[in-house]
Amino acid sequence: MKKLLMVIPLVFLLCFTFSCQDKAAMAEVEEQNKALVMQYSEAWDKGDVEALKEIFSPDYVLHASGQDLSLEETIEFLKQQQVMFPDRTNSIEDTILEGDKVVLRYTLRGTHTGDIEGFPATGKKVESEAIEIVRVENGKIVECWDASDDLGFYQQLGFELKPKEEEK
Repeated sequence: MKKLLMVIPLVFLLCFTFSCQDKAAMAEVEEQNKALVMQYSEAWDKGDVEALKEIFSPDYVLHASGQDLSLEETIEFLKQQQVMFPDRTNSIEDTILEGDKVVLRYTLRGTHTGDIEGFPATGKKVESEAIEIVRVENGKIVECWDASDDLGFYQQLGFELKPKEEEK
């Protein structure tokens, strides 16, 4: 009986020790994921396509504005942003870590000075907030969900948005 009474505290001690190690390991992974996402944000701001290709998984998907964009389509989107808003910046306001996900709240700022098909330059300054959830797997970004105020963004540019007419 005495041996059993001695074993029980040892079992609890071992469980506690391994639990703490798991938490420390998870915290380390989360910090690595955060560092990767900060590299991504910096590369995006600079328009560094080669760095993004290293950071993103080849099967990367961006879920934004009701569309799913592949890695190639995301890079095309970045190039369009660079033309339309050559002075654009993304300021990270908040970062939240949870397992394999990093959540960013950021503010996009820029001046619409570049023409792109369907969007003539307006010369107007814009500021738009967004939230992005980034999922990391095996040291690469595999998926992003971007929720931004598209309506407010286009209104700042002076575009008049109308609902689609129903087909008859």
